[in-house]
Amino acid sequence: MAEDATFCFTGNFYAVRFVQTRCGEVRYGRQCVDFQYAMLAFTKPGGLIRIRPEDVVGEGISGILFHPDLFETDSLLCKKTDYAFFHYRENESLHLFLKEKRIVQDCLKHIHEELRHGTDRHTLRLLSAGMGLLLNYCVRFYERQFACRTDTNREYLTILNETLAHYFSLSGQKSVEDGVGRIKSSLSFFSSAYLNDLVRLETGKTLSEYVRVKMMEYIKKYVRREGRSLKQVAGEFGFCQPYVLMLLYRQIFGHLVEELALSPEHQLN
Repeated sequence: MAEDATFCFTGNFYAVRFVQTRCGEVRYGRQCVDFQYAMLAFTKPGGLIRIRPEDVVGEGISGILFHPDLFETDSLLCKKTDYAFFHYRENESLHLFLKEKRIVQDCLKHIHEELRHGTDRHTLRLLSAGMGLLLNYCVRFYERQFACRTDTNREYLTILNETLAHYFSLSGQKSVEDGVGRIKSSLSFFSSAYLNDLVRLETGKTLSEYVRVKMMEYIKKYVRREGRSLKQVAGEFGFCQPYVLMLLYRQIFGHLVEELALSPEHQLN
């Protein structure tokens, strides 16, 4: 136990726990938190967990730890990717309204009661269903939190778009992967998981999908402006064959780009 009575530990388990804070002490990028009834933090296996005396919620349950094997049960098997918040940083935690806090506490209470019940053939299924209910509520509350920050999130999308515009204008070979890397660097105060969810909820696309669409939009303008051949453009933007570029454009926009078929050298073979 540390001098400040903070208990730290780690292990091969997931954790969902309440963390108490006062408004203004935790920041999302450049913005202070906007909910203070309770903060819910999530930790993946191997992550460091810090528990302070003030994190204990009165006589209630302060959180739960569960083994990764629980995600192998039927109730959670196909849903693990929905719970990306286990890969968020602690300063990207879930801030709850009072009603939301009570829902989470009720879910934890029901799981705790099942754990105290004698084990039988129904135990694992009920525990899995209980965890699924808790985590699905967390997905709903996180989407509410993202929606409440739409104006600020659009400011981050502006930074993202400016970063991509600069990157695509540079000389040399470019790729979606490198573009994603540059975005993560310019918005490094976000974890990769949080940034991906922010983009997905604002645009309907994952970060990689969004970068690819923006790249295709830039390619269309680039070919029109420069009059370069499809072969030249494809190579510069990381496409090994020109037809791959054309097929991708059709997939994203639903039609071929006319500028890429103005002359024989632009035609597909």
